Amino acid sequence: MKDPKEYLKSEGYFNFREVPGRGLCALSRFLFTTGLVVGLEESGYRGRYCYQTQEEAEIALKYWDGQGDPLGNWLKYKGEGGERENSEK
Repeated sequence: MKDPKEYLKSEGYFNFREVPGRGLCALSRFLFTTGLVVGLEESGYRGRYCYQTQEEAEIALKYWDGQGDPLGNWLKYKGEGGERENSEK
């Protein structure tokens, strides 16, 4: 059986990390943002945090302990529970 991460890499996901309580997370480029994708599986993901830059998303993924929202200047969350903007902005 093929490694799920290999398939996900072929779909454009990168910088994989298991985040406690959030499952497999990774980054993905979108049209205007870089997404920190949460609960990633071959069939999809549970949600994503949109960051203006890849660097901000990389830092957030690296240091996120899975509690609450990730650090940093994310613009919008989209996924389970609906859409919301960063109240810290």
